[in-house]
Amino acid sequence: MASIFRTASILAATGALLAGCGSWNPFKASEPPPACPKAVVVNDLSRLTEFRPGTGRDLSDVVYSAGIERVDSGCEYDRRRKVTMQTTVNIVVERGPADRARQAQITYFVAVADAANQILARETFTMPVKFDGNVTRMQASEEIEQVIQLSGGSGAGYKIFVGFPLTEEQLGYNRRRSGP
Repeated sequence: MASIFRTASILAATGALLAGCGSWNPFKASEPPPACPKAVVVNDLSRLTEFRPGTGRDLSDVVYSAGIERVDSGCEYDRRRKVTMQTTVNIVVERGPADRARQAQITYFVAVADAANQILARETFTMPVKFDGNVTRMQASEEIEQVIQLSGGSGAGYKIFVGFPLTEEQLGYNRRRSGP
């Protein structure tokens, strides 16, 4: 299995967003640092199936499929009242029977949301995947770094959402596959 690593930045001045864990606590020395925002994979947006052009939608028409296997995250404070979030997105990509290019461009998003699930910052990333030789399944990982300006409050209710930006057709396909 091959892994791909990349670092990118999302800079969000979020006002009330306060999140963190780490060795330095810029708040009261006797208190532990507030919790990091929780990384969440959006269930309906966790799978991507790309079909070849046309109307066919059975297994023989699949170019590739991808799934977000897991998301790992952590954070650290700095002395300028900023928190740096490290989020690692782990994706499994499978080559389908309709693939002729032996490569895929997997696009996903990472978004920061407040306690009311209002999106404060969102960015999309594209991960190139190449299937060498007879490889049909690969795992790829990317590390995303987000720097968030703090201004007070607690980050316990904040979230980092991760998913694939799907078309209506792809979203419907995922929902039909998962069933009731």
